Amino acid sequence: MVQCFQYADNGIFLKYMRDESLWSRIQSNHARDEHTMIVTKVERLEPLALRKEWMNDFAQAVAFLQSLNLAYSDLRPENILLDRNRLKLSDFDCTGEIGTDFEACMAPYGRVLGDSKPEEGRRGSSGLLDPRTEQFALSSFYYLINYGVEVYGDQCLTEDPKEHGTKVVELLQNMDFPKPNSDPLIDEIIDKCWHNKYKTIADLALNIEMLISGCPDARGKPTNSNNSEPQGYGRGVHPDNLTEDFVWKRALCQNLQRRGLLQLLSSGEPEHLGFTLGWYRHTACGGDT
Repeated sequence: MVQCFQYADNGIFLKYMRDESLWSRIQSNHARDEHTMIVTKVERLEPLALRKEWMNDFAQAVAFLQSLNLAYSDLRPENILLDRNRLKLSDFDCTGEIGTDFEACMAPYGRVLGDSKPEEGRRGSSGLLDPRTEQFALSSFYYLINYGVEVYGDQCLTEDPKEHGTKVVELLQNMDFPKPNSDPLIDEIIDKCWHNKYKTIADLALNIEMLISGCPDARGKPTNSNNSEPQGYGRGVHPDNLTEDFVWKRALCQNLQRRGLLQLLSSGEPEHLGFTLGWYRHTACGGDT
């Protein structure tokens, strides 16, 4: 997740993201039909090892939120930022408690319910936030990074391009998914997430960690532990180093806040303060100044 060092009523200090959003990066590899906007060719995919790391990063992030009884609920590539090939989850304004209404349901990362189990919600609604909604979003995200295109983004489903999105919503409601046909283990994870086969996101995270480690039984089994903390969270970072880095950066941000930086930045439009529009767009997601 994008780290926050300091927040106030008129601004926040966030970890600086050096690169673009995941959506911008993926779109740069697309060739599209100018009329239908359907993806006709994916120029390149990211290396398989990197894609697996991305899958793991987001299973860990969403599992961590679940351990706090929270669901991110708005997982889509526009909300995912890149920092030298590391993905960071940002924009938590739709995050809600498990069991509350799923309001940010956007295909193909959310699904309008069809004939489903009563506990999932009524037909035609988005249901309630729970591991089902989160793993469904993750499955479509995993499809995106492993196939280079959104679910049905490379198929012309309707004569009128404006009706394409409505058709995708209908297909997902009827549990009609594209047939994955690439890496068998990754495809199985995608399919299991679409069909709500993981009891918790921590179970999914464990499955993906086994996939990365080369475990022969990478299909995984549900964990019996009551601990929903994701496996391997924060691996490779010594807690003391993480704390020390955070403390001095937060102190720097607090000093800048005391000196009036936030008041200055919120006193007028960025171009009126001497910043170019390009700078503002690049840094709108925050930076550890």
